[in-house]
Amino acid sequence: MTPEFSDVDSFFADCPPFDELNEQHRRWAVRQIQAVYMNADNCNELLKQLHPALFVVRSGIFDLRDQQQRLLERLEAGDLFGFPSLLTGRAIINHLECIQDGIVYALSQTTFDELRSHSKAFEQYFIRAHGQRLLTERQQQGDGDWSDRTVASVLQHEAISLTSTTPIQEAAKLMSVEGVSSVLVVDKGQLVGILTDRDIRNRVVAAGLPYEVAVSAVMTQAPEAVYARRSLLDALTLMTQHNVHHLPVLADDDTPLGMVTTTDLMRQQRSEPVFLISALYKAQTREQLVTEAQQIPAYLQTFAGRVKDTSVLGRLMASLTDAMTRQLITLYEREHGVAPAAYAWLAFGSQGREDQTLSSDQDNGLLLADGLTDGQRAWFAQLGEYVCEGLHACGIPLCPGNIMASNADCRGTLSEWLQRFDGWSDSPTPKALMYCQIFFDSRMVVGNKRLYAQYREGVAKIGKREVFLANLALLVNRIAVPLGLFNRLRTQSDKGADTIDIKRYGIALINDIVRLYALQEGLLDAATPRRLAQLKGRSVLSDSDNQSLQEAWQFLTQLRLNHQLRVFGSDKPQNALDPDQLSTLSRRQLKSAFRIIKEAQQAAGLKFGRQGY
Repeated sequence: MTPEFSDVDSFFADCPPFDELNEQHRRWAVRQIQAVYMNADNCNELLKQLHPALFVVRSGIFDLRDQQQRLLERLEAGDLFGFPSLLTGRAIINHLECIQDGIVYALSQTTFDELRSHSKAFEQYFIRAHGQRLLTERQQQGDGDWSDRTVASVLQHEAISLTSTTPIQEAAKLMSVEGVSSVLVVDKGQLVGILTDRDIRNRVVAAGLPYEVAVSAVMTQAPEAVYARRSLLDALTLMTQHNVHHLPVLADDDTPLGMVTTTDLMRQQRSEPVFLISALYKAQTREQLVTEAQQIPAYLQTFAGRVKDTSVLGRLMASLTDAMTRQLITLYEREHGVAPAAYAWLAFGSQGREDQTLSSDQDNGLLLADGLTDGQRAWFAQLGEYVCEGLHACGIPLCPGNIMASNADCRGTLSEWLQRFDGWSDSPTPKALMYCQIFFDSRMVVGNKRLYAQYREGVAKIGKREVFLANLALLVNRIAVPLGLFNRLRTQSDKGADTIDIKRYGIALINDIVRLYALQEGLLDAATPRRLAQLKGRSVLSDSDNQSLQEAWQFLTQLRLNHQLRVFGSDKPQNALDPDQLSTLSRRQLKSAFRIIKEAQQAAGLKFGRQGY
């Protein structure tokens, strides 16, 4: 090894993300670099000559500016630029201003792509960095909203698919010809899996399998998918919740239409959530995670000002809380080793339904495999304590009712949880029913999918019992909707103001009513809008009543979020608003929403309340 090579290799060994590469790949990359001396006279000409390339500053100082001469980033030793063009294929639109002459290393597109294919950490670094760049550009350009766009609008190709019996070698040839990193696996018109270049590398080549093996042996089975009519935010939410980078896109009849990737989202230059969520995942310590989380309230307030439907903030906030939870679990496992048994971290309540707000507190628990030892239970007890305290430090309040994984009552094996639900449904005391209204709305944040599926199916079966549903309906009907004689709004005096708690008497009641119908039908989804969507066309709830509940929920959710964004940071109630402060139209809509809820209460009481205490 020459002294010059050793010097460059040492530089890259300490330069993120090259420090994530193994020695063999890093030294291979060093042999591919081209070193150029840049000054004020030649820097932009060299950029054009070497494009597309990844540039790494070895010495000197350069300012990266956009077309309007606005400063995007000051680049010094160890900083990188040029990667947006490598990721998206777009032309260079920014330029360099040389502050101090220096040496810059250039790596070609081929070298960059090869390194990405060998190191997930290397690839993720640039995805996060690009998200941050887009955020900077978006803030400076005052770009429009992105969340209303549909997934269909960003599809780059028609569906590229093959059958599950296709040999791997033929699949690889197809991917090479089409220039794609993933294909859909479709049998008889139905999506059964996806195959990515990473699957071929890790499950075939690295495992030494013969290339004649069928795709079905190595594909990702039953992948997450998104409907083409859904928004980009829905696609992003699924990707972050399940930590995937390829998402099949389906028509309403479940026909596969194509694939959307994280890169596709970045190409829209409207992906600040990618940056924000990536920043949470990038945190290497609890302190760093807390620091990143402190930016969330200000970010959500800014984001809310650009979206037409502020209810999307509930899904985004749930995704952010999911990301913080996953990263806290990762940090805990780094210190204490991997989990000693199968488990699933459960989100209940608003996080489970994905209608979380800035004032929502924690509702979570741990589902554990049966047959645990005392030592294994102790490991999960410490995990629960660590994550719940970490979320609290990140700004998610502790649950006043102690519905958290730090509480032993919210940690249990599959058998213990199902036994508990069984007891609640057989003896539906007021306290048991209150627990059910929280625990029946669950969603897995991270963990063992099979274990969670067994839990969810068991809970759904228990939830269909007639006596249990009857008592839930009675409980729902005991809450008086704040609508009085002559259709007047009834308020409560709070700190000198007459207000209505639209969470308790509005949103929560709709959640409770829709939950009743969902439980009767055995639906596994927790989100109220998706429950209503799945109930459409079923005899238990007419389409007109379904639509009315959907519109009332949407209106109240948006009204509540708008109110919370106005009063956030003050001592004013987060869920109680003064109807006199509303416009005439909003007051009329509020009365209409409460009337819909009252009628739905009565209908549910008649349908389910034949039996009770």
